[in-house]
Amino acid sequence: MATFISLPTEVVLLLIECLHNIEDYVNLSSTCRTMRLALGSATPNTILRLAAAQSRIFFRPSPEFLVAATARELGNWARLSDANEATLVTSCQAGVEGVLDLALQQCGLTLPYIRKLHAMRFSIFNPVTDIIDRCVGQQWYSTPDFWDGGVDDAYTIRADPSSTLFHLAIYGELFGPDLAKYIEGHESWSSHRSLKVETRLEFIKYCLPDFACELMGDVNSSQSQNGIIDPRRDVKPVGPYAKSVGGTSYETWPNDNNLALVWVLQSTRWRPHWKRVRQKAGVDFQEDFQDTWWFDEEDESDWRQRLWENVMVCQGLEGLAMIMPELQDAWLERIQEWRTKIAALDLEPETIRVVRQGTHDYPFLLGDLRICVSGFVSGT
Repeated sequence: MATFISLPTEVVLLLIECLHNIEDYVNLSSTCRTMRLALGSATPNTILRLAAAQSRIFFRPSPEFLVAATARELGNWARLSDANEATLVTSCQAGVEGVLDLALQQCGLTLPYIRKLHAMRFSIFNPVTDIIDRCVGQQWYSTPDFWDGGVDDAYTIRADPSSTLFHLAIYGELFGPDLAKYIEGHESWSSHRSLKVETRLEFIKYCLPDFACELMGDVNSSQSQNGIIDPRRDVKPVGPYAKSVGGTSYETWPNDNNLALVWVLQSTRWRPHWKRVRQKAGVDFQEDFQDTWWFDEEDESDWRQRLWENVMVCQGLEGLAMIMPELQDAWLERIQEWRTKIAALDLEPETIRVVRQGTHDYPFLLGDLRICVSGFVSGT
């Protein structure tokens, strides 16, 4: 008598389209060896689709977790053509949810990588989230005498530390690969197609939504000399900035996602972790280096130090292991190599001005963040 498992593999694979989520897939593939082998032929895109169906259960924060997991592949797809990059920009304007929708069309996941990510949640994501919580979360706010000198950066910031971690990781996964163009030297990477500065800013504006970004504070900080808002700084009432009926308030009020990440990058509870691992790999180019909230074109800080620190923090999900003492030794050779190549560079990377603020043509996270909230602090 014919049985279910005697069906041809191509027929069994049709069952995947009837599954609701990743849990159904795992359970079905666990029923017997035949089914496991047959379902092992499922495409990475199918696995991603099933995972997305349970993103709020197994892949939190949602949708940031799955976007981070697919962002490197999505960034590589966007680099293939101007049309692909324009599609990425359009998806960013729908927020992180829009980026996940695009990833569902262009990217995939495998079960081995999902298992790796699950292990990383305990070895990397949770411990780093705890550090971030001490920078902008409940632990930070719980510091005794918070507003009276208990911390050196007291401010009102509404943030979710776990989301902040994944915002950092997504930026690194999407744009971090372009840093190789500057580390390796322009000649050897002359044909490398990088994602545009404008694309990075669209990502920051809409995928790290922030009231400070849309507010634009001091209007003069967002306008050019002729009084027109620079399109790189303009924020449309779409995606996370969509207004409720009547147009007076947000449909969903965003956290202070941009400000939170700026505060983390500059925090005295964050930076020492990175300094310790750098000291294992080599001497800083500038011992007392620290970027500030304001862009200063006459800044005499060592640009090589800025590039080295930025390269390290923009390595995506796996790169966060650099600040885990038990995991960082695996990164030391790479960190040393980055330093050696940066030390050999002769030309300072180009600065990109957006009204009063500035970033670099390489993916400079802090600069991109500052541009997108320019005007929120008077003078910026």
